[in-house]
Amino acid sequence: MGSRLLIVTALLLLTCPSQAETDDEFQRWLAADAARAPAFARFEALLAREGVADVLPTKELWLTDRIAPECVVEPFTMPPEALWPNVVPALRYIRDYIEPAIGEVEAASAYRDPAFNDCIQGAARSAHRGFHALDLTPRDPAVTRERLIELLCPIHAREGPRLAIGMGIYSARRFHIDATRYRGWGADHRSATFPCP
Repeated sequence: MGSRLLIVTALLLLTCPSQAETDDEFQRWLAADAARAPAFARFEALLAREGVADVLPTKELWLTDRIAPECVVEPFTMPPEALWPNVVPALRYIRDYIEPAIGEVEAASAYRDPAFNDCIQGAARSAHRGFHALDLTPRDPAVTRERLIELLCPIHAREGPRLAIGMGIYSARRFHIDATRYRGWGADHRSATFPCP
């Protein structure tokens, strides 16, 4: 079992781009369309006005989920501008409750356009389609799935109903936060497997 975990970890490290590679990729993507850089500046300004500009690196909020590489058309996806405010409540929850408990997180998925959502067979009413949701992983490799459950479940039980927070805890260390309604689910996307008591 331990050797399999090491192999999977090594494969993930080989397939995940470094921070510098991601920065370069993002700059190339921005430069490929003259409308992107001004839009990104407006998005950063919105986050700054709302006090959530430093929760996550802003480019991560436009990163296309790599969960199904065959569905990725562009490395980043600009959400429709009308949806930008929708991510703010989730970022506040991450800032105020998630990161104080488990440390810094990185975004694996944020906005999903309809074509990508269909390609990955996502839920038709996925909170990602409205830019309400973020899938995250802890930056600290010592935070295991078991530790996520131990730390995040009491917070979700206490604050989730009041703040209308949905939380999913998937396999490995990936978890979901959205600010649409209070609910929870597990690795198979069903409430019956939600690991919180």
